[in-house]
Amino acid sequence: MKQSQTESDFFGDFAESWWDDDSAMKGLTSFQRPRFEYFDRFVKDWSGKKVLDVGCGGGFTTEFLAGRGAVVSGMDPSARLVAAARAHAEATGKAIDYAVGRAEKLPYPDAAFDVVTCVDVLEHVDDPALAVREIARVLRPGGIFCYDTINRTLMARIVMIWIPEYLTGMVARGTHHHHQFIKPAELRRHLDAAGLTPLAKQRGLTILGKRRDGNLLMFTTPDLSSTYIGAAVRS
Repeated sequence: MKQSQTESDFFGDFAESWWDDDSAMKGLTSFQRPRFEYFDRFVKDWSGKKVLDVGCGGGFTTEFLAGRGAVVSGMDPSARLVAAARAHAEATGKAIDYAVGRAEKLPYPDAAFDVVTCVDVLEHVDDPALAVREIARVLRPGGIFCYDTINRTLMARIVMIWIPEYLTGMVARGTHHHHQFIKPAELRRHLDAAGLTPLAKQRGLTILGKRRDGNLLMFTTPDLSSTYIGAAVRS
């Protein structure tokens, strides 16, 4: 799911337990509902769409997309996570094409995909501007880029690092680093430089707490001070 070598090693340590009921990564699945309520505004029907999930980790989003009828490819820099994702897809009968690679140099030809998803990833790559350019390259003209990432604010440090990693332990320590967070204006510049046009205003994703089943309670908001979500189209 993550891009720099040290971070791919960090997340690779969770590969064997990725799909366990008590996985330290389980909270990531809570983002699917609010994310796709937003993304569905721009991708009306995922069935048959060729979709690449950049930074797929152990396969949470790729399997979610496959369940919606998309023709899915997943890529991650961690060979251990790709192996875990591939094994789980095979065990559950899902046809997903997985590859090891980096967001800054995607192992796919130009204009290969209808949609690229990149969720909880851009704040981990070494060069987010280059990653966005690569995503634009592999999108067909008119293709949609769906993303979320984290704002570089004090609020984000509190909400995304201090509380989940140190106070409650909901997220493994070391998952996020504040200096890698990306301000919305910075990301808009990356999109513009890559020839990607925003489709709507970015929206915030707010975490209210944790349910008894371990899932996070979340909703979208106009507040972009922590996690935010957006979509753009390739010209």
